[in-house]
Amino acid sequence: MKHRLAPHPPAAGLRPHLPLWAYGLEGDWLLRHQAAGLTALAAGVPKFSILAAKLTAWGFERAPLDPALAAAAREAGRHLDDAPARRALIRELARRLARPANAPALAQAPAPGPALAFLAAAMDDARHGLYWRGKVFALALARGLPELARQAVAPLLADPALSPLGGRLALEAALAWDGPAAWQEALARLDRACFPRYAALAQAHLLAETGQPNAAADVLATLWREENWHPDLTARLAALLAPPPAADLDALPGALHVFVYTWNRAALLGPTLERLAASRLGPARVTVLDNGGTDDTAAVCRAMAERFAPGRFAGLTLPVNIGAPAARNWLARAAGLGPNDLAAYLDDDALVAPDWLEQLAGALAADPEADVAGARVVADAPGAARIAQSADVRLLPPDEAHAVRPLVNVGPGPDLGLLAVVRPCASVSGCCHLLRSRALAGPGAPFDIRFSPSQFDDLARDLTGFTAGRRAVYVGTAAVAHRQHAGPAQAKSAAAVGQLLGARAKLDGLFSRQAMEQAAARDLDLAWTALAEAFATVRQRFRD
Repeated sequence: MKHRLAPHPPAAGLRPHLPLWAYGLEGDWLLRHQAAGLTALAAGVPKFSILAAKLTAWGFERAPLDPALAAAAREAGRHLDDAPARRALIRELARRLARPANAPALAQAPAPGPALAFLAAAMDDARHGLYWRGKVFALALARGLPELARQAVAPLLADPALSPLGGRLALEAALAWDGPAAWQEALARLDRACFPRYAALAQAHLLAETGQPNAAADVLATLWREENWHPDLTARLAALLAPPPAADLDALPGALHVFVYTWNRAALLGPTLERLAASRLGPARVTVLDNGGTDDTAAVCRAMAERFAPGRFAGLTLPVNIGAPAARNWLARAAGLGPNDLAAYLDDDALVAPDWLEQLAGALAADPEADVAGARVVADAPGAARIAQSADVRLLPPDEAHAVRPLVNVGPGPDLGLLAVVRPCASVSGCCHLLRSRALAGPGAPFDIRFSPSQFDDLARDLTGFTAGRRAVYVGTAAVAHRQHAGPAQAKSAAAVGQLLGARAKLDGLFSRQAMEQAAARDLDLAWTALAEAFATVRQRFRD
């Protein structure tokens, strides 16, 4: 049956004006960058005006306490025939949501105490309290403080003029910290006339997470008919309508390996191995490298060995900590990988899903040009908000400061499923990735030990392959729960920051500006091709 689609300009027509459009709109920087560019474009080319208004409306629903987005949404509503309740809420926000002059910056210090003390008083300020209440909610999400988030929301729920906003933030808090039953309850209280897009995303995510992908696709299809301009929505719906094939692990041409390296984190390693043992591993052999630890890691490994099939679990112990890059190289060499083998590296604080290896191996089997597949990484530390830490890593062209400019796709606020897609890219997270043996073979070490003890060695390996004509494939349909923070933001001490800056300088020194210019252009081509294919997949289903 054919369905009417909203008449938006084809995405390809945006490429000359907004080349990064195909990278998506989930990241906060991407959303604001594209919105500013689209607004400027619409001022000179009127056919883009409705699209600019819809992007503004979308941004407001994702961050309703952002003064700039709320103000822009009021103007956009004049073009979109907003519901009366939504117009009333946005008018109230325009009146009460004002950014104070000379507002202090809330630094990301290791301890949030000073910021919390300031915000505790500021969010009850008669004139600017609503603005600061939004900062409290954002800080609670960033710091994993669920009770603080609910404290910030409670007065809004009791305010008749702002209760739809309170309901929207209450749903976000439920998505961040609670289970599906609480999601459903909060979703039932949401004013869908005020937040129709967010409601559809939350409902589809709830259905997908509770094993109802077809129902999730139906919800997103209804939204897509009006919002088919949105690149992430298109990619997510395509992944639901045409799920990537999972691999038959017993039928692969080579051997399978799973590598875990650890150092003095026995308490974290135990649950990781338990979840790994409960997943479908086929004939995979699991090897844990104790990287010079002095805790109970050996005892944990001995206890967990019985959970794996006979001959499928082994432990290696090194007398000293040789760092993450060398540990990765050691594991690959010790395994004696054959030409058709696959090897997965898993962080010692990562919890995998039952089908994680089937999905990553299936993605590699479907993409002969890819030599590494990586998962979507979602925060799962005690108290942490359920936020995507890492998705696909895209490339921006070099600037004056850096030759290598990675752009990690992560969404604002709790994971709503829009990053659960499959697409080629330049790099993926090293928290959980599967590599072909060709990516680990050769005369040199695949993971550069100059990045020891850790940081950017996985990115450098991926970029080395990418500049040689290979690529990564991001498998966002496979989610990995990460119990500690991932990436550069984990650097808190002066020593850690210094090590990070040094690693960043090394990364820039490994690749020429010309090579990274070419790599960024190729990555952009991959993104646009993937978006076109996703759109064709969804459009064909509507024609069938």
